[in-house]
Amino acid sequence: MKKVAIALIILAIATRFAFLDARPMDHDESVHAWISLKNVVESPTYTYDPAFHGPFLYFVISLSFITLGDSDFTSRLPVAAFSILGVFFALRFEKWFGKSAYFLALSMLFSPSILYYSRYARDDVIVVSSFIAFLYFYYKYREEKSLTNALIATLFLAIIFTAKENWVQYFTVFFTAILVDRIQRRDFRVDAKILPCVALFLFVSAFLYSSAFAYAIHGKGIEVMFSREWIHRFVERSLPYWLSQGMSSPHEKPIYYFANILLRYEFLPIAIAIASIPKKRSFEFKELFAIVWVAIAFVFYHAMVYKTSWLVVHLATPIAFFAMVFMRKDFFEKKETKIAFAIGFIATLLISIHITYFDYNNVSQPLIYVQTQNDAVKMAERINELVNKNYSVAVFAVDGHYWPLPWMLREEKVVFTTLCPQGYDYVFAVYRDYNCLSGYEIVGKYELRKFWEFYELRKL
Repeated sequence: MKKVAIALIILAIATRFAFLDARPMDHDESVHAWISLKNVVESPTYTYDPAFHGPFLYFVISLSFITLGDSDFTSRLPVAAFSILGVFFALRFEKWFGKSAYFLALSMLFSPSILYYSRYARDDVIVVSSFIAFLYFYYKYREEKSLTNALIATLFLAIIFTAKENWVQYFTVFFTAILVDRIQRRDFRVDAKILPCVALFLFVSAFLYSSAFAYAIHGKGIEVMFSREWIHRFVERSLPYWLSQGMSSPHEKPIYYFANILLRYEFLPIAIAIASIPKKRSFEFKELFAIVWVAIAFVFYHAMVYKTSWLVVHLATPIAFFAMVFMRKDFFEKKETKIAFAIGFIATLLISIHITYFDYNNVSQPLIYVQTQNDAVKMAERINELVNKNYSVAVFAVDGHYWPLPWMLREEKVVFTTLCPQGYDYVFAVYRDYNCLSGYEIVGKYELRKFWEFYELRKL
């Protein structure tokens, strides 16, 4: 089976890196890339803001920029690399679950939601891949009691903690599973190895949340976890952002929002998970963990008001993990089961390829969220052309929704403003805002995002 594992890793590399920069950067991706470049690489002024999630993504993208230069490809490269890591560690679960580990690896490889967002400069795939890696080393630690395994597992927990605020859900899963297991076994001893693990966790997390201790170096103190400022920011901004952000906005979605996406794209792991539901009442820790992960993930994300399509990877992964854990050893022995699985896998593969490499701008796909259209590239090229001809150009949107243009035009002298610009040779303005301009004529129109148009206006 080693040859199969190697083939899957090669496929993971190919599917993540091929045409990685073909899809236009969307709003959030461009903001993440911009912050990494401007506030980390060029001018180390980065500070944590819950609206833009944890610091890990910015530092790992900036490392990519420093090493390979700034581009759409290098912006997405770290997330793609973590996705490959997720496939690799999924395969390592063969140690405990046999050939069913290949199902988890295939899910991490070809799941429509995971594949699509593995090529996307967001934190979510970093989090799920890190959790898979954490579980592998934690399971090894429980068997071998090796401090090395415990420390590596802790490192991945720190990555999750510094990547995105939904670390709350992942930590809840971990500690709930441990608590239930301890109660079940009536074992409440404290492992002495927890001390170096806590020290490593605090150091790595403080290192990132304080911008590599830059706050201390510049005499501003260290914004470590559980400091008054950090707790205030988390309680007053992070939690409310997740629990209520989106009220009366496009982020507010009905409770069945994720079910629609899961049933449409993740039908294969759902079907196998349902077919694998155990009938017994007592469980080993690995089985218990799978149950707790699925249960808490479903409650957490369905309870939130804030719902976006990329969050579905936090549901698709535990479903696939649950299916792997409880899949019967004779699952594929029946001819009918093999045929059904083959049909489901081929359907999944075709959907993944279609949406990831061909239909990636189609916002009518429930999995795609406010994606930048190809017109944005044409608009950036037009602005670049005008600037090179020494025309003065301004891009205007009252609400500041002109991203990803600042990223696309980061090397050009273009003014981006939320105030009505006057006197520029050319102004590119949102259709609902351009009426404030006088002495201009409309000479072009571009669809930045679906139903979000910019007009090109030339001074008379």
